[in-house]
Amino acid sequence: MLINNSIFDKMGVPYFERVLDVASKAQKATASNIVNVNTPGYDAKEVNFIDEMKRSVAGQNGNRMMTTDPRHLPNSTPDQIAKIHNVSSDDDASGVNNVDIEKEMGDLAENQMLYEFGTKKLARTFASLRMAIRGKAQ
Repeated sequence: MLINNSIFDKMGVPYFERVLDVASKAQKATASNIVNVNTPGYDAKEVNFIDEMKRSVAGQNGNRMMTTDPRHLPNSTPDQIAKIHNVSSDDDASGVNNVDIEKEMGDLAENQMLYEFGTKKLARTFASLRMAIRGKAQ
C-alpha cells in the first residue's frame, strides 16, 4: 500500500529530512577541517546551514518525483545537495593553515544539536503518524 507523499509533505518530513542532510554534510566538512588542522596549505571548508535551508525552501515547488519501488532512483536533484565551500582567508589560525580548531569544535557542537533536533522532530512526526494510523493513543 502506498502512502501519498502529500501526507509527509504536510507533516514537514521533507524539511526535516533536509535538515539531516545538510547537518550531515556540515559534519563531514568540520571533520575534514579537524583532521587537516596541521596540513600545510589546507583551506578550511564549511557548509552554510542557513543558506542551504533557504535554498531548499525556495526550491520547493511540489513537483517531487515519487518513488514507488525500491529500485527507483532517489528523488534528489544536484541542487538539493548541500554545497561545501572553501573558507577564503589568509589568516593562518593554526600557524599552518586557516583552520581554527576552537571554531571547528564549536561548529561541531552546534551541528550536533541541529542533527539531534532533526532526528527528534522526525521521530515525533512518525510517532504521530503511527498513532493516527492506529487510531488510538499509545
